[in-house]
Amino acid sequence: MVCSACHRLVADLDTDYFTLLGLERTYDVDGAVLRKAYLRVSRETHPDRFDASDADEAMQLNARLNEANRVLKDPVLRAEYLLELSGGQSSAENREVPQEILTYTLMTREEIEEAHAANDAGALARIRDQATARHDGTAAEIGALARRLPGDATLRGQLRDALNAMKYHQRILAALDGTDE
Repeated sequence: MVCSACHRLVADLDTDYFTLLGLERTYDVDGAVLRKAYLRVSRETHPDRFDASDADEAMQLNARLNEANRVLKDPVLRAEYLLELSGGQSSAENREVPQEILTYTLMTREEIEEAHAANDAGALARIRDQATARHDGTAAEIGALARRLPGDATLRGQLRDALNAMKYHQRILAALDGTDE
């Protein structure tokens, strides 16, 4: 990313996050390896290390590195990113969610509201256990599907469905924590 002879930036800002950090394009990313790669590249390309002619590009690269680190360290965002790199639809292109997930979400939100209103800690604990189990099951499904990428259109569609469902599971857990919108 930096020319050893002239110490100028030669990074391609459009390169994918894995390549940017020198990592293999895979779902299974070791957090310690990611952190080490991120810190190494960040140090090499920090804007303070360059003169004014490269400062803007270094700032853009630094922002891209920060985004790459954020995305790749989160398993759900990493699966989303890999899906899009593999030619799958983004969440903006496909927001479809199975009716079962929508029904579950509505019913569970009502249960949460009722349990909060009744100050029923036992009911909230039961709902949390069920929601956590659904969340963890979907996370496992996402991981299994993402490991098979690029796959075919059917696999990519299944992963898109699981990722869309995960957003609902995350919202349920946020509602239980009182951090939802």
